[in-house]
Amino acid sequence: MMTKLTLLLIILSLGVFSQFVTAQVTRSQLTSSIESREPTDNLEGLVQGQYDEMKRVYFFTQVAGLTNQQIIHRWLYEGDEKAVVALNIGGDNWRTYSSKSVPSYWQGKWQVQVWQGDLMLISHHFEVSYSE
Repeated sequence: MMTKLTLLLIILSLGVFSQFVTAQVTRSQLTSSIESREPTDNLEGLVQGQYDEMKRVYFFTQVAGLTNQQIIHRWLYEGDEKAVVALNIGGDNWRTYSSKSVPSYWQGKWQVQVWQGDLMLISHHFEVSYSE
């Protein structure tokens, strides 16, 4: 009796574990714009803006294994959450993105986190700097 219960628990835990293993971010990129669902450039860790303009940045995310589910982009400035964007995933290999307008008074350290439920899949750190 004990071995059947143990076996059942192992099978159940493998099912739950495989759900997280198959859900993955295959590509992600901070970019200044999106064209045809693709990032146009790679801003990496530094975003440069001009004081007389409102800088807008995009975070592109390609995910696999999350059909008909949702991911969340959390935009944080100096550790404070500034935006939460829910993105529906419509296929097994899905490209999506969110964007954030960054005024000059929000210069400094930023982070975009990609969440699926209560699991953080990835995190991207960058800095925003404005010049005159």
